[in-house]
Amino acid sequence: TSGSTGTPKAVMVTHGNLASALLAWRERYALQPGESHLQMASAAFDVFTGDWVRALGSGGRLVLCPRETLLEPAALLTLLDRERIAVAEFVPAVIRLLLAQLATEDGKLPPLRLLIVGSDQWFVAEAAALRERCAPGTRVFNSYGVAEATIDSACLEIGDGLPAAGPVPIGRPLANTRLYVLDAQGEPVPPGVPGELCIGGAGVARGY
Repeated sequence: TSGSTGTPKAVMVTHGNLASALLAWRERYALQPGESHLQMASAAFDVFTGDWVRALGSGGRLVLCPRETLLEPAALLTLLDRERIAVAEFVPAVIRLLLAQLATEDGKLPPLRLLIVGSDQWFVAEAAALRERCAPGTRVFNSYGVAEATIDSACLEIGDGLPAAGPVPIGRPLANTRLYVLDAQGEPVPPGVPGELCIGGAGVARGY
């Protein structure tokens, strides 16, 4: 689907695009064989491909999350714990449900190794609240990308150095990716000047 128009469309992602994405994820997230990954996304969502490529491409185990469980935070927390999920990616809407559930019981998330939040904007206050609910050792990342550039193009590990308020920054480009902020003439803008974010590199799908 297109987030800009809402009109369904196809994106021609190649095996080479996916291989590049997998190599970038392996490097940035230190993916390990034998880890359990949660499959939360619908097959119509580009994150679906990211979930299974990260798991199966790194020798991991893929645990399918029923749709009704994803939208029921108590059941989702039980699934994460029962299946010993090490790697999970959620949209901010699901994170908000989990935070609300944990707040009611003053609880913590199960001991994930890696928690990725992406596909929509979320905010620094939410990131801080999420870190408070994570088990020691859990790494939390904000991911950014578009289907036309093979799912993820940049990420930021949530830790010290976040702004005091506002949206969580998208971070820095993943391996094999280049990010440019350009003006209306396609020229780079100086630091701090608004412009259009353009993505280049091995993840750019056919036709772009």
